[in-house]
Amino acid sequence: MSPRPRPTRRGHRLVVVAGFLLLLAAIIVLVAVVSGRFDRGGSATPSPGAQVDVRIPPGISADDVARILARAGVIESADPFLTEVQKEAADGDLKPGAYSFRVGEDFPVIIAELRRGAGPDGLRVTIPEGLSIDQTATRLTQTYGLVGADYARSTAHPEDFAVPKVGGTTIHPSTLEGLLFPATYYIGQGSDMNGLIEQQLRTFDRETSHLHWENAVDLGLSPYEIVIVASLIEKEARLPEERARVAAVIYNRLAKDMSLGIDATVRYALKKWTDPLTRSDLEVDSPYNTRRNKGLPPGPVASPGVASLEAALAPEHVPYLYYVLIDTEGHHFFTDSYDEFLKAKASAPK
Repeated sequence: MSPRPRPTRRGHRLVVVAGFLLLLAAIIVLVAVVSGRFDRGGSATPSPGAQVDVRIPPGISADDVARILARAGVIESADPFLTEVQKEAADGDLKPGAYSFRVGEDFPVIIAELRRGAGPDGLRVTIPEGLSIDQTATRLTQTYGLVGADYARSTAHPEDFAVPKVGGTTIHPSTLEGLLFPATYYIGQGSDMNGLIEQQLRTFDRETSHLHWENAVDLGLSPYEIVIVASLIEKEARLPEERARVAAVIYNRLAKDMSLGIDATVRYALKKWTDPLTRSDLEVDSPYNTRRNKGLPPGPVASPGVASLEAALAPEHVPYLYYVLIDTEGHHFFTDSYDEFLKAKASAPK
């Protein structure tokens, strides 16, 4: 057997180069994967619908604004956004300031916000779930130093705003109660409350568009009545896992032609949110008093979040007719027996 020929120096170099190129290709693929998952700032790319805070510095061009929005993940690419800016002749109208946008938001909505402006020192305002208009107005005044009275006054005139459809249905409410979506918003210095209201209405439209509004038909309610039910759930249920159960109690009582007896509706009628309700309070002559009047109140009593709207559209299948708060953590005792309800109420913490 003849000896195996030894590899030449040139062949050895070729093997080394080929190995290096394979390693380099693997690194490039890895970088591409990672860069697809992370933005230039090193943070995870926000998911569709996520809220992103963006600051637009003064003195920059529309091109720069588009690049900032793209880097932040608000838009996928700068070029289509710039095309829309030019189409709307908004090149010189985009104002600096601190903004809060949703990932994947429609270009016209973003451009409208940038045209309106957030001011150089935009104010970040958080409105939690479950507040009524008057409670929100108080929060705007006491927490943020804004003119809450202007907010309350404007919301009483829905005709001045683009009221969103509810479940694809056009509504003509007498107030914007229940349609002012709870979230975090930016308000520019010197901006009036109408800008905040418009943001809330647009957010309601966007955040509720995916819900199963078709369930309203089986529940025997209109989409707007679903919002009313959701507002009651938002006021009554303190724990997420109890929302659909509270919804069941509401629907069961409606089906049996019982009054709902929900104290939150009495509080709404009186605008009395903290002090204990008196016997005369519970007898207040108001269509919102669900102790005296059967059926749903004429409108929502608060701004529900998505979770309460989902519960209103998908109640639990349980026979309960009563519930009572049994601890400071927010747990309720549920029953279909009035006697059991009275016993639980008697032993509940005062």
